[in-house]
Amino acid sequence: MKRNTYLFTFFFSLTLSFCLISCSKQCSETPCNEGVPMSYIPVCGCNDITYPNWESAECHGITHYRTGECEN
Repeated sequence: MKRNTYLFTFFFSLTLSFCLISCSKQCSETPCNEGVPMSYIPVCGCNDITYPNWESAECHGITHYRTGECEN
């Protein structure tokens, strides 16, 4: 019985940690090493940076953005 409790606790902690890490990176820019299309349909990322298109924003790790350029 104790072994099952330890396994459950371990996997629950691992799952929770993964979720917290992935959720906290939704608005943090990361290096982009992939090629992205060169079309210019600007989006404003949640970090107030304008990206040339949604593919470029997502390549940099930005998953929350709106259509159009940022005001700044």
